Amino acid sequence: MADQQNSSGQSGFLKNLVNKLPYQSVDFNKVLGDLNPKYDTFQDTGMRRVEALAKNSIFYNNDFNNTGTGQIAVDGNYSALVYANVEENKGGRMRDYRIMAAFSEISDALDEICDECVNKDDAGNIINLIFRNTDIDEEKQQNIKDEFEKYIDYFNFEKKGFEYFRQLLIEGELYFEHIIHQGYTDDGILGAVALPSDLIDPIYDNIQNMIIKGYILRKPIFDPNKPEKIEKFDFIPMDDNQVSYINSGIWNQDKTFRLPFIENARRSYRQLSLVEDAIVIYRLVRAPERLVFNVDVGNMAPPKAEAYLRKLIQEYWSKKTFDSNQSGQVQKFNPQSMLDSFWFAKRAGSEGTSVTQLAGGANLGELADLMYFVNKLYKALKVPLNRLNPESGFSDGNEILREELKFAKFIIRLQQQFAGGLKNGFITHLKLKGFFDEYDLKDPNIHLEFNVPTNFYELRESQKLELKAANFNSLATNEFVAATYAQKRYLGWNDVDVKANREFLRKDAELQWELQQIGAGGPNWRDDLAGPAEGEAPAGGGIGAPAGGADGEVPPEFGGGPADVGAEPAPEAAPEAAPEEPA
Repeated sequence: MADQQNSSGQSGFLKNLVNKLPYQSVDFNKVLGDLNPKYDTFQDTGMRRVEALAKNSIFYNNDFNNTGTGQIAVDGNYSALVYANVEENKGGRMRDYRIMAAFSEISDALDEICDECVNKDDAGNIINLIFRNTDIDEEKQQNIKDEFEKYIDYFNFEKKGFEYFRQLLIEGELYFEHIIHQGYTDDGILGAVALPSDLIDPIYDNIQNMIIKGYILRKPIFDPNKPEKIEKFDFIPMDDNQVSYINSGIWNQDKTFRLPFIENARRSYRQLSLVEDAIVIYRLVRAPERLVFNVDVGNMAPPKAEAYLRKLIQEYWSKKTFDSNQSGQVQKFNPQSMLDSFWFAKRAGSEGTSVTQLAGGANLGELADLMYFVNKLYKALKVPLNRLNPESGFSDGNEILREELKFAKFIIRLQQQFAGGLKNGFITHLKLKGFFDEYDLKDPNIHLEFNVPTNFYELRESQKLELKAANFNSLATNEFVAATYAQKRYLGWNDVDVKANREFLRKDAELQWELQQIGAGGPNWRDDLAGPAEGEAPAGGGIGAPAGGADGEVPPEFGGGPADVGAEPAPEAAPEAAPEEPA
């Protein structure tokens, strides 16, 4: 009964929504019957846990079963009803971000981020399924893992993972439509199709709770006479379980639409582009070399001196060339010969007019201001500065490691954001297959996790181990601190680890003893220690003496330690027990 009421509430919500869309009158029955006949299938499938929690919340206090569009705080127009303000604004916003992403420095930074997001483990997996707080048996877990591998293959992360993360960073949203066979819904999701993020928007039940009730897809209908012209849009409502929605997690200041990550670098990008243009213009203007000519004009009168200078300039500014039209040599203007040159008359006995300084191309090599904005851009994108120029003066390993660790944590947050959207789609797949209810699974039991960045993440773990080892060595040599206690307290070992370590120490000692015997008695040292054959007298108290030797030494039984360091040693193999004699 509750499911029927919920279904009725959902249908009523979308029906009222479609009727309020602009530009055209939409028949809701036609929309769900022709444009999206799979709406009801997904509506009765996915998780409603978030809605159930909000329904019982004192803060939200909403009745979802009876909620229509009247609960949405809007002014009735499409720009406020739908997630994005206006369709054109969202498209323009996307184009602006794509132009930013094509900027060389931003493109390099995005490549650094996306390369760290997609990592393979030893099994060749990029994303793994983890069970939490569930007691289902291994066979059922294996069934779910098999379905997960089938589901995650639809996205082809090995080839398209880089592209997915780059689109998320640039556009801030990813949409994947779940493909099912209408007559065989028990087969679950059969594929995933990427939807253009600028043609689809989520619909929220309420501006305060931000719970997604569905999506509106604006499908363009092209003019049959002019294929390049869009005649109209078909508004197709889609259930929230019909789409895997992944967003950046960043809102604009009014919380009306999602912003991509590169929005953080917008100001730095503008400043850097302006500074680069200014430097180029300055170099073009100041780069040409300027020549100063002080010409001796003797005692010529000023008018004659000026005429003489003009004559010289004309001669230098022109070159002789042959012109077939004029049937002879002509003086042709040559602007390059005297570009940015100055001519001054100089009388006899006087210094004449002179220019004190005309430095061409001064400060052209100064790029400190440019590098400031480049570094600022990289910081805005959270990329370590040492990746900007590996040969730069970053010699402090601790400083580099701290930046790389922050960068690795940022990558992990981005991966978790992506995995959250995939998880919702996988739960929908399990519900369609019937496994979710059959195995009595809950939303917190399923967890998806990308492989974390390996390079500097492992370097940080190595540094932590070095710190622990240094603390252990300084305290284990203190006679007032037991070595075993230091192992447990400062190395974090448990009892199993301590016992396993003792067994391996014992086996290592046996190996060293055996190597010493091989060095002293050769490869047949065991035969020599076994004593003389029956009826033969022992050759003194050396090798071959009774009872395994003159000193009663018995070769230890050599072998490996526990197969698994984390496994509990056998009870009879007590740490203090001496090696057994060989048979």
